[in-house]
Amino acid sequence: MKLHQLSALVAAIEAGSLRRAAEKMRLSQPALTRSIRELEHELGVKLIERTTRGVEATVYGKALIMRSKLVDAELRQARDDIAHLLAATHGDLRIGATPVSAFSLLPLMLSRFKKGRPQLRVGVTEGMGAGLLNQLRQGDFDFVLGRLYDSIDPREFNFEVLFTDSLVVFARKNHPFARARRLTKAERDGCEWILPGVDSPARTAFQRTFHDHTGAMPQSTIESNSFMTMLTILSQTDLLGISPQQIFRGTWLQKEFTVIDIGFKFPSQPTGVIRRARSVPSTAAQFAIKELRQVAQRIRTDSLEHSL
Repeated sequence: MKLHQLSALVAAIEAGSLRRAAEKMRLSQPALTRSIRELEHELGVKLIERTTRGVEATVYGKALIMRSKLVDAELRQARDDIAHLLAATHGDLRIGATPVSAFSLLPLMLSRFKKGRPQLRVGVTEGMGAGLLNQLRQGDFDFVLGRLYDSIDPREFNFEVLFTDSLVVFARKNHPFARARRLTKAERDGCEWILPGVDSPARTAFQRTFHDHTGAMPQSTIESNSFMTMLTILSQTDLLGISPQQIFRGTWLQKEFTVIDIGFKFPSQPTGVIRRARSVPSTAAQFAIKELRQVAQRIRTDSLEHSL
């Protein structure tokens, strides 16, 4: 099994056509086809099949492609490790992040991180829960940054808690409830909400706590996995939203939004780094995680000072 054979297989399936895959790899179509046929002969199974839509992977092909992507990710990390050992300023770093983490924690880390490594290329992809983990599983990210939750399998993923924080309810500064010390039951029952999607750990925790205290579910009329979209809608409506408490400390959000007391508190949730369990992080990822730990330490210190 050779790397160029695996690359030919992945290219064919991603392109959906042997001709387009050959053009992308700058090979002749017979040469690309031969690589795939040699791989099939070695494994003793059919890896691709032609359909009316083009070339598709068989069940065996899909299994091999998933592993091939992990191999490619490991090789990419090895190349980056060598680049960093020669001059710790070059390479690629790919991060998956939940919207709130991308909005709050990542900017603090990247501002420190890029000062010493200005040539290093960083890619950040926002997503939610299961979607981010699936991309991490396939080798698309060096690590994921976001809320940790119970369903993460420790046999498949390593996770490191950076800090814990509780959810708060918030609204625009001139919201009708902005001056209320605590909402009454009638006021709370009449609220409408904008919430993250159903695969969000924060939404799951919020709904569970809300139901435990009220016996009902919040009336969510709008869903959005974009934190900026949520902020924009909240700034122009009477809807309420949810967010980690930490995000309002020392940011411009304090000037535009206010926390609303709905009559009960939400349990703390951990935020941290998630990695593939059987993968050694690249040198760039190790540097980034080290910076995240330092940023998280500052957040924990600020939280302690606010509680005194």
